[in-house]
Amino acid sequence: MNLVNRPHVLLVCYAEPHIGLGHLSRLLALAQALMKTDKVQVEFLVFGESVNKAGLNDFKTHFIPASTEFLSGVTRFLTQETTCTVFDLYAIDKIQNLKPLFVELKAQNISIINIDCLTQYVDLIDIIWIPSFYFKVNQVLDDPDKIKYGWDCYLIQKNLVTPKWKPGENVLVLTGGSDITHLGQNLPDKIDKLLKLGTHVHWIKGPFARPPKIPNHTRLKWTVYNAPERLDEYIVQSHYVLTVFGVSFFEVLQYGIPTVVFSPYEHQTSEEMLALAKENVAMVSKNDNTALNDLIELMNNNDIALTYSENALKKLSVNGSKQLSELVCSLARV
Repeated sequence: MNLVNRPHVLLVCYAEPHIGLGHLSRLLALAQALMKTDKVQVEFLVFGESVNKAGLNDFKTHFIPASTEFLSGVTRFLTQETTCTVFDLYAIDKIQNLKPLFVELKAQNISIINIDCLTQYVDLIDIIWIPSFYFKVNQVLDDPDKIKYGWDCYLIQKNLVTPKWKPGENVLVLTGGSDITHLGQNLPDKIDKLLKLGTHVHWIKGPFARPPKIPNHTRLKWTVYNAPERLDEYIVQSHYVLTVFGVSFFEVLQYGIPTVVFSPYEHQTSEEMLALAKENVAMVSKNDNTALNDLIELMNNNDIALTYSENALKKLSVNGSKQLSELVCSLARV
């Protein structure tokens, strides 16, 4: 198909310091899967600050101020060739004119896919794609067939070969693109005091995060990486991971690295974290303090670590991005 004749797919999200890059990361995983199909032309519309992210330069990307009125911001970038839109939004209660926008898109015969939320607009949306193993379908009784969720729905970039896990001294710490709860100010000191000698801590500082406060005199070896574009290469070189709950956690799981995960976001994810603990893919902790004790336990028990590694690989054996890309192509009328 000639490039100019390809249907256009517009991917829309927010990327701000108080939000992070998780929404953009998921859409980028989808965009890369769509690019492999060679059937549609993909464009990004990002409400927020311009960021450097590996792979994003492969697509036409528009960055506009996050304060831009949403309806006018989106409609400005629709073209006659736009046949499908994909939204991955945050804090939808603060976004004005969502329903009028969806009504306008439907009037133009443009398909609508939403990632992770907006179930209250299920009558206007073609598909709501939940990149999670955990979702209460009975929350959307009107049309549950429009809801897709499960371990095969995660939207994750994967660029490297999965390593065979083995114990070692490398611990990767991930606090998110923004480190919203400022873990970097106190967690390094706790880590340095508690983990065993010989441990090499690899700390990823997100693009919107403050630099971590590493102790002046350390027991352990430390390396801080400033907003690397590709997380994969640091994941596959790790023996254990300590991470907050979010997209990066599932990026780690797909490589089978034994992981301790916790949610610093108060009670926002409490039910999901309880459900996650039952899946036996990672050690789930209540907070950053208990997470360090759990990490010590994990590093001292190869059998538990190997079990988590094997279970994680099984759960994430299906590429959710590829599955969604096929759905997008069908709704884009390829």
